[in-house]
Amino acid sequence: MTIRFELRTTKKTKGAEMVPLHISVSDGRAFRQRQVTGIMINPEYWDVKAGDLKKRILINEEVKQKLIKDLGDLKSYIHKKYSDDKEAGKVKDNWLEKALKDYDPEAKEVAPKKKLPSFDELYDQFLSVRDLGEGRRRHYEVLRRMIHRYESYVRCSTSRKRYAFDLLKVDKDVLDSLYDYIENENEYVEKFPKILEDNPEAREIKPRSENYMSGVFKEVRAFFNWAYKTKLIDTFPFEGFEMPSERYGSPIYLTLDDVQRIYNADLSSFPHLAVQRDIFVFQCNVGCRIGDLLRLKKCDVINGAIEYIPTKTIKENARTVVVPLNTIAKEIVNRYAEMPGEQLLPFESSERYNDNIKLIFEKAGITYLVTELDALTRTEKKVPINEIASSHMARRTFIGNIYKLVKDPNLVSALTGHVEGSRAFTRYRTIDIDMKKDLVKILENKQ
Repeated sequence: MTIRFELRTTKKTKGAEMVPLHISVSDGRAFRQRQVTGIMINPEYWDVKAGDLKKRILINEEVKQKLIKDLGDLKSYIHKKYSDDKEAGKVKDNWLEKALKDYDPEAKEVAPKKKLPSFDELYDQFLSVRDLGEGRRRHYEVLRRMIHRYESYVRCSTSRKRYAFDLLKVDKDVLDSLYDYIENENEYVEKFPKILEDNPEAREIKPRSENYMSGVFKEVRAFFNWAYKTKLIDTFPFEGFEMPSERYGSPIYLTLDDVQRIYNADLSSFPHLAVQRDIFVFQCNVGCRIGDLLRLKKCDVINGAIEYIPTKTIKENARTVVVPLNTIAKEIVNRYAEMPGEQLLPFESSERYNDNIKLIFEKAGITYLVTELDALTRTEKKVPINEIASSHMARRTFIGNIYKLVKDPNLVSALTGHVEGSRAFTRYRTIDIDMKKDLVKILENKQ
């Protein structure tokens, strides 16, 4: 195959300062075509015999280099285009004319499209380099399953029947769509039953609050931040995406009198509840999280205190928490000291524990109304305290009553395992009702 540039003058172009170049393409006797190009040149610069620019010409160097580049780019394009079309059987009588019409001198060579491994493969890579505790890892697996259900939702609700969550195609619009799906998933799975047919491992899906969505999308953002920093993706899709905010009401916890009332409640007719009551009161007096409480062993009691490293923060802060046992906590430990096995207290599952706590409150008569922030509507509501009782209320009770006395988050965190600078304590700074009563009494003394 031969490609040559030719300067051909006509009556119209004879004597003109700038003349269009022609290009001639031949492939033996089978193909020979010639067409005018869009490249204009001063005839004085052209070597007709060589079919190229003269080697010695008085011309601006920038203009010269542009001419050389334009000629080289066009020649390369024609060579590749002809080879490709010849192999595909597309070379016809008007091939060169059409090829020149399709030529865009400003077009850059298109790099091959980047192709990433599947979402699950990338997610596994992401989790493998994250130093996660068991609880956090479970949260990320919940997110993985939600994204699988989102894929099913897109396939059910659109014409994209083979849709897959592709990181290269995720932008702000996709994040908005994912947010809408997760927030309203309970409605979408009813509208499109096939979502749960495709993902039978899904549990009951309930309406989700903005606080929940904030936690989920922090995990989504962490995943994409990893993908961006490792150059798997070229742009960070969270630019311009509005992250949901978290909002919490004042912590609700028991008074010390409430705890004593629960501990003294007559549950002799409910021996099973009596055991769970002891565990709850013990937790109110040591303040550990439910996950740490479940794994406490008899050997964790050392010199009259329990010692453990909180699992939630063990990756970032492996500090040992030491909580001296008060009289009630020691009494409960001694009560189950002869229990077979290494476990400190006779635990069941955390789910059944929470159900039992609500019953214990009811039997003990701890049913007064409290004001809480509705996580879904973000409005206040009055609820009986027994209906919202849980294992975490025991931890809040421990923190709230100690914090009310010492007002020092560093002292309290030494007993609770919070990381330094934790924002959790800011919600305990609300002035409680007893302090308000004392303030109001000041007015009585002034009158």
